[in-house]
Amino acid sequence: MQVPGGDLVEVTPGYQVPKREAPMVQADLPDYQSPIDGRIVHGRRGRREDLKRSRCRPYEGRVQEEQEAARQRAYNEQRDDARLDEHARRAYYCLSPDQRKVLEGR
Repeated sequence: MQVPGGDLVEVTPGYQVPKREAPMVQADLPDYQSPIDGRIVHGRRGRREDLKRSRCRPYEGRVQEEQEAARQRAYNEQRDDARLDEHARRAYYCLSPDQRKVLEGR
């Protein structure tokens, strides 16, 4: 047998020539009306843009959705804690030195 480089190679008696497969082409999505804003969505690119515009994401199953919800809750809690800390510190430094002493118990 001759390989693509031009060299001849010996093959075993049970050797089979590998099948050549054509590349697969995936058809585009049919047009549909967006459930968020009612616009007509054309194809995959339109779907990506519609999801981005409406700040949504594709449904990936219940387990994945619960994990994403938990991740979002943790992120929101961290963000809220950071905001509260910042506001408390600003309020503290807006106080007069006498008021700070009262809060510190001195």
